[in-house]
Parts: sequence; structure tokens; C-alpha cells
Amino acid sequence: MKKILFHWPNTSNRARIHMAMPILKAIAKKMGWDYRYFDTAFYKKGVDSTVEKEITGGFKPAPKETIPEIISEEFLIRDFQNILDDYKPDVIAITAMTDCYQYLMGYFPKLKIPKNTTVVIGGTHSLHNTNEILKTGLFDISCFGQGEKIFPEILSRVEKGEDINGIPGTSTIDDINGKINITPVSPALQENELWAVEPDYSEYDARYFNYPFDGNKVNMFWLEVGRGCPYACTYCEAPQLRALYKGNGKYVLSRPMDDIFKTIKDVEKRFSVDVFNITHECFLSQRTEWIEEFCKRWKKEVKKSFLIQTRVETLDTKKLDLLKSTDVPVIQVGMGIESGSQRILTDICNRQMKVERLIENYKILRDWKFRTNAYYMIGFPTETRDEVFETIDLCSKVHSDVDSVSIFQPYNGLPMTNLAKSKGWIKEGA
Repeated sequence: MKKILFHWPNTSNRARIHMAMPILKAIAKKMGWDYRYFDTAFYKKGVDSTVEKEITGGFKPAPKETIPEIISEEFLIRDFQNILDDYKPDVIAITAMTDCYQYLMGYFPKLKIPKNTTVVIGGTHSLHNTNEILKTGLFDISCFGQGEKIFPEILSRVEKGEDINGIPGTSTIDDINGKINITPVSPALQENELWAVEPDYSEYDARYFNYPFDGNKVNMFWLEVGRGCPYACTYCEAPQLRALYKGNGKYVLSRPMDDIFKTIKDVEKRFSVDVFNITHECFLSQRTEWIEEFCKRWKKEVKKSFLIQTRVETLDTKKLDLLKSTDVPVIQVGMGIESGSQRILTDICNRQMKVERLIENYKILRDWKFRTNAYYMIGFPTETRDEVFETIDLCSKVHSDVDSVSIFQPYNGLPMTNLAKSKGWIKEGA
């Protein structure tokens, strides 16, 4: 039996289930592969973003029991190497966003990978950085397309001893001349194909569900109900992924309803979930009929609190009434505000909304007794000091229950990053 080691370089000090891993595990299991999983959640990394928000008042302090026992990061390489030496995987599969990749490169080059092991990396960092990744010599294949389509093909070829070059949505490097071979994506998987395999959560213990919420300890589960975002914000990777599949099928998808509720039932057989974090970039952008069916079934079959993220433009009274019809203890609605400057919103972020509407819609949510989360960002290219204070002023007017503030991260390939490069503020290769 072939063996695969899954790895996620989690940059947080709290355990969380990465959305892709249970899907990839299920695919490997269905194909008859044995697997193990190793992430970095329980290795000390200094102060993470959650703790920073608690310190600054963005989050209520978390109960101590939500913080898992962690060990010194100095043991990470030792423990990882022991797994490699003992398990001797045929494949190592890694998923990484850019911050995760940067963390990964602090320890992965120090490991001794077993001979003939194929090292696979995927995630959004691969979309714009495939040359950088492959030229390290640490990875055999970089995946930038849909993992659900690519991964089975990789495993099949490894199992048969076939060449892994030329798989659509991947890049490889020629060992002789160093040339990067990039194979474009094939048509995107659609709803019934994308979620055809039930995710495998069997390896996750209680630490992956314990989470702070409003100052309390809860069992929280991240539930994917759709994929893709219909908007085109210049600081976000979502429109880049949508553009990748332009002309190759629909990329903004709603998960089949029966599949959603089957996952809920399967998870709750092992853990009683208190709060579901509904994962969809823009929940209320989905069809009203889909939302209506979701809410009816939620009230009948789940009856638990949930969190969603959406856009200001998607709020209307019919959809809010549907959410309220679930009759659950707490519904949190999170929306990206980003900036209090109309210029930054319109000209820099490509968010075609008025600041006044942001204030108005958060008032509507308060009046309807929703719990709210507002996301802000500073550090945009061309942003002035006065515009930062416009954002601070807007925050005081919105009165959200939770305020999440971040600094723009100039990830490679984003339109906003390209703007900063064109102004000479970021050097090529930085």
C-alpha cells in the first residue's frame, strides 16, 4: 500500500482544520492509500494574530482552556524528521498560502526527505509563485488548479510509476535544463463533482474544535457551503482564481444541499458543535432559493448558532428574514468595510459602494439583532494619514460587535501589489 504524509504549516498557535486537508485525505483513502497527518499547530511561534487582537481589545480574552498545550518550536524539525524516517511516505502533500509558505521555508529545507518521495505543494501561493517554489529544488510539482481534480491524477501516476509532468493546473521543473513546465488548467469541476467525496475528519481530536467565541469556550466547526467570490477586490486572491478558470467553466459555486447536511451529521457524531463558521466568501450572494432551502433545513436539522461572511451589496430584508427564520441563539454577519476613505474604496480597492451605505447597513443589522463583525484594512498603496483616520472614524460610527483590523499584505500577483510595484514601492523579487 502506498503512503502519503499530509502537512500544513499552520502559522497560528491554535489548532484548526484546514479546509483542503479533509478533502484530500478522503481522496487518498478512496484510492487505497494509507496516510498520516502532521501540522505545526502545537509548536510555539510567538504571539499570533488572535492573541494580538485580544491584547488590543478586538477580541474578548479567550478562556485558558481554549489554548492547547504547545511545545517549543525547536522540536519541530526533530518531530517532523522522526515521522519521515519512520513512515517513509511515497508522497508528501503540502498546502500553503503565502504566509504559510514563508513559515514552511524556515524548517522544510533542513529536513532529509526519503529517496524517491514525491513532494507536492498546492494552495494559493502556487498560483503566482510557481517558479520561485520549484527553483528551490525542494518540490517535485506545484499545483495551482483545483486540487480535487489534480490530486487523484498525481496519486494515480505515482502509484503506476508514471511521469507526473503535464497534469493540467500544475507546474514541474526539468531536472536537466531547469526549465519550468506550466500546464494550463482544464475545465473546472462543477458542484456535483467538486464535493463528490465526503471529507475525512477522522484524524482530528477535540483540540481542533475548541475555540474562543465572545469570551467563551465553544466547539466550532468550519463548514464549507460554497466556493468562489463574484467580486473583484484588488487586494484579494479570489478574483485571480476566478480568472484562472475564465472560459473553462463556472468557478463560483454553491455546495449541494444534501452534501452540506451529511457533513454536519457526520461531524456531530464525534463532536457536539456549538457554533458553525459557515465558509463562503460571500454567503448572501447565492441564489435566494438556495438560501431559503438552507435556512429551512438549518432550523429543522441543526438548530445551532452560525457565522457568515458576505458583502454590503448583498443585504436585503428578504435574505435577512430568511436568516432570522432559523431561530438559533446567535447569527453573526461579517462584512469587509476595509476603508473609511471613499477614494481608497472606489479607486484603489475596486469596491463600488458608498461609505454612507456601510454605516446604514450595519445599523440595519443591529436593529435586526444580528451579531456583527467588521473587517478593516490599512496600509493601502497611496493611502494617506488622513485617510487612515477616516477609517478610524468610520469604525466608531459602525458600532460592530467585533472589529478586525489588518494591514494590507502585498502578495505576489494581486492587482494592488502590481500597483505598488509600478510606483517603485516594492522591488521585483522582494
